[in-house]
Amino acid sequence: MIIDPASDWPLSAQLAQLLRGLIRSGQLTAGDRVPSEHELADQHSVSRDTAQRALALLACEGLITRRRGVGSIVAVADRLTEVRAAPGARISARLATAAERVAARAGSCVPVLAIAEPGRPERLYPADRVVIAP
Repeated sequence: MIIDPASDWPLSAQLAQLLRGLIRSGQLTAGDRVPSEHELADQHSVSRDTAQRALALLACEGLITRRRGVGSIVAVADRLTEVRAAPGARISARLATAAERVAARAGSCVPVLAIAEPGRPERLYPADRVVIAP
């Protein structure tokens, strides 16, 4: 993918998509260093601010971790969890509160799946790491 300045899609989103593709294809794997904001800006002819926003989006999605003085590192991929819901359960996706994100171990940009079953407390799961089984 090439960054297209003429596109209606923001440059930061294009850069994030490019990096996301490298991670999902295995070209960047868990523990690999992601190029710095300066390196990304130089390589893709974008501003450092654009590169920073792209990296912030990937961190928000949980694909990378960022540490001052260390840089950005590809995160360890979580395996998908299979979840069963009883017949008649209500399953919904929504943005979570800060406390719910912590409880569900969801990134700040990741919605949660809420499963409500009669007579049981609502269960929350990060929507990007769950498969609902029949």
